[in-house]
Amino acid sequence: MSPKASLDAAHSAIRAFWEEEGARYDQKDAHGIFSEAERQLWTGSLGAIPPASRVLDIATGTGFVALLLAELGHQVTGYDASQAMLAHARAKAAERAMAITFVEGVTERLPFPDASFDAVTARHFIWTLVEPDKAFAEWRRVLTPGGTLVADCSLNTQVAAHHYSDDVAAALPFSGVGDPAPIVDALRAAGFADVDVHIVDDDGQRRRAVLCARAG
Repeated sequence: MSPKASLDAAHSAIRAFWEEEGARYDQKDAHGIFSEAERQLWTGSLGAIPPASRVLDIATGTGFVALLLAELGHQVTGYDASQAMLAHARAKAAERAMAITFVEGVTERLPFPDASFDAVTARHFIWTLVEPDKAFAEWRRVLTPGGTLVADCSLNTQVAAHHYSDDVAAALPFSGVGDPAPIVDALRAAGFADVDVHIVDDDGQRRRAVLCARAG
């Protein structure tokens, strides 16, 4: 199989997994949906974003971060490759009468103009990127100069094995990292500066880095 075919196969398998997962995602405690500690962590991390910003929430899933952003007064666009996830996110936003825009698509090809957001957020996603260099370049492209990135990444080296086949897991550059340094390097290479790292170790299985960076 050619490298491109391998990448395409990994993309397809990951998208199919999250389409199926979307129906039960909110019922899994490991995702922190019901955790007040998780809510407080993200509310605090999102404080790095200036008030009333235009924010793109990458891999918005069922809308955990998008809803927090809207509560904080931001203009929010949630973006995800899974129709099932987006359906739940839209329903939650409607229940709360929150005007959040949700868009379906892949992070390596964002359908937004250059410099169209003041901030980008991404929760529980960097570990599952097939082509992080392309994704990070796109995140930087859609940010205004000096714009803010807030993201986390799992430091559980077995996280991919808990979700995907061995072939798919092997295609993910950041699925087995126990140190955020390679991710920081990749963000800097994509044009991000002032990358701040906060390690969260609330239990052995959910150790992760919360990253805050500025678009250079």
